[in-house]
Amino acid sequence: MSEETTTEEQVLPETQDEPTAPDVNIGDFRAMLQIIDVASQRGAFKGEELTSVGTVRDRLNAFVQYHTPQPEEEAPAESDDAKA
Repeated sequence: MSEETTTEEQVLPETQDEPTAPDVNIGDFRAMLQIIDVASQRGAFKGEELTSVGTVRDRLNAFVQYHTPQPEEEAPAESDDAKA
C-alpha cells in the first residue's frame, strides 16, 4: 500500500500569503445610496445628522453618475454634399 500525505503547501496556492485587494464596484456604491435612502425614509437619522448624511449621499451619487457609462447619442451622419 502506498501512503499519501498532504501538506498545506500542496493544498494552498503560494499566492495566499499575499493580501488581496478589496473588490468594490459601482454596484456597491449604488447599494450604499439605496441603504441611505431606505434608512432616511424609515427615520433612522436624527435631524442634526441629516446634513452630514445628505452630504455623503450627494458625494456617492456624484461618484456613481460620473462612473456610470452614459448611452452614446448618435451624431447625425454628414452627407457627402455637406463636405463639398
